[in-house]
Amino acid sequence: MTSFPRACRLLLASVSLASLAVATPVRAASLDQMSLMEKQIKAMQSQLADMKREHQREMKRIHDQLAQQRQNEENDPYGARNGYRGAPAHGSGAASPGAGFATASAPGPNSNVLLPPVNAATPYGQLTGTPTGRVTDLYGPLHRGQIQIGGVRITLGGYVEAATMFRSRNNVSDISSNFGSIPFANSPNYHINEFHESARQSRLAALVEGDITRNLRAQAYIETDFQGSGSSSNSRQSNSYVLRERVFYGQLIDDADELTLLGGQNWSLLTMFNHGMRARDEQVPLSIDAQYIPGFNWTRNTQIRLVKGFDHGRYNVGVSVENPQQVIAVGSGGQYLPTGATSGTYQNAGVNVNNPSTNYSTDVAPDIIGKLAADPGWGHYELTGLLRFAHSRVSYTGTGQSSTKLAGGGGGGLILPVEKSHKIFFQASGLVGTGIGRYGTSNIPDVTIDQKGQVKPMPAANVLVGLYGNATKALQLYAYGGMEMLRSRSYFDVGGKHYGYGNPLYSVGGCDIEGASSSACQTSINRVVQGTAGFWWTYLHGDYGTLRVGAQYSYTYVTSFSGVGGTPHTNDNMVFLSLRYLPFQ
Repeated sequence: MTSFPRACRLLLASVSLASLAVATPVRAASLDQMSLMEKQIKAMQSQLADMKREHQREMKRIHDQLAQQRQNEENDPYGARNGYRGAPAHGSGAASPGAGFATASAPGPNSNVLLPPVNAATPYGQLTGTPTGRVTDLYGPLHRGQIQIGGVRITLGGYVEAATMFRSRNNVSDISSNFGSIPFANSPNYHINEFHESARQSRLAALVEGDITRNLRAQAYIETDFQGSGSSSNSRQSNSYVLRERVFYGQLIDDADELTLLGGQNWSLLTMFNHGMRARDEQVPLSIDAQYIPGFNWTRNTQIRLVKGFDHGRYNVGVSVENPQQVIAVGSGGQYLPTGATSGTYQNAGVNVNNPSTNYSTDVAPDIIGKLAADPGWGHYELTGLLRFAHSRVSYTGTGQSSTKLAGGGGGGLILPVEKSHKIFFQASGLVGTGIGRYGTSNIPDVTIDQKGQVKPMPAANVLVGLYGNATKALQLYAYGGMEMLRSRSYFDVGGKHYGYGNPLYSVGGCDIEGASSSACQTSINRVVQGTAGFWWTYLHGDYGTLRVGAQYSYTYVTSFSGVGGTPHTNDNMVFLSLRYLPFQ
């Protein structure tokens, strides 16, 4: 009996030793696996550290790139003040100011550069849009004020303005001055000033765009303000001025062939550009006054425009057919009809959806404008031609006679940097011809009436020079001088009566006498001259938008053709202040 427990103990000891022998290699294997896992964790930690360092390097690169962009904008206000996102400024070889999004040495068919966006007149009143070319670029990250709807991108723009204006003569004008209607001293309005506050230049804008094919893009652009006036509009209690169409057009852009087709209401092709010949890059004066500067050539009207670029946009040729309208002045003598004539037609009051309180000329063909533009590497240069068709009809009993007079002219412009840092720029533009008054901002007459009772284009000339630049990154200064003039009179005398425009026998002796009747002051405006200066200061700029403060002073001098009693003249001192908030820029 004693041998059995002993045998059991021996058996149990043998089993325990066997178990230990088996368990030892298993524990060793587990220790090896734990060591391997620790090595893998350390490797992953090292990879994460490398990724963190790479992220920090990338963030530093983006920060440096944005800093370079800001430096470019400060050093090149010629492009940056208008938000130009095309080629480097006049062949400088520097990266595009839009390098924070993309870099391009020259805008080719597939280049990723931003479109020319900003109208200098607002300033920063128009829209940047999205990179051109590839769909992956177009549908990349959204920026402030952008919305993506399927394959279409919408960019919102505009601003809210609170403006004040003071004029030394009472023009009964809002934010847009009427330079050709400054009162003479015979009017009580000459002897009193005017002060107004206005928000009517506040603007709403939207750019809609998308890629149709690899190289074909479509855009639609609308820009509105509140300078329209309805039959109930007034400033007495609840201002009720109406929204109006400033710009509203669509365009197809073929990047591969540098070809653009535009249709709708836009600035006239006659208006000078900052670079090339792209829509929304017009060289509009920086003034607060919404009528701009005498000598500035422009209209905004319906047109069909075709532009062809060459050498990556350095050279452009364009043609535009635009809605016609004549500015007609029959003169103080009134309309003249030859013997036997029963009536004459050269303009009619609006009917249907036209404004019944204004006149529309009897045009038979569009205004035709052609332009050549060059950006060879230093400066921007343009040559422009204009062809117009003045039309009228004189009726006799049972018959009549129509007349079409050719009018138009030519001109050009340039923009040049005046110092090496490209912070100050000089611009000049001019237009000379017959029947061109419509294209000047003062709207001096295009035509008058001749001895046959038909319209007759009058010779005229417009000129504008300007100097602008960035004194600091936030402060922009400008100064302009401009003139519009009729170069000669057009008049005749029949039966002891005086007709035409600028007749030297018109009575003007009462123009300097307060209270004198209009018959003693038969003026015919022949020259409008203005000098103006101002600034824009970017007070705040950030993710919330931009707040800009502006001020402008102008002196305008107006003369009439001489007549019996002298050479009448008048003048006006104007001061404008503006506070603008641009939420999307």
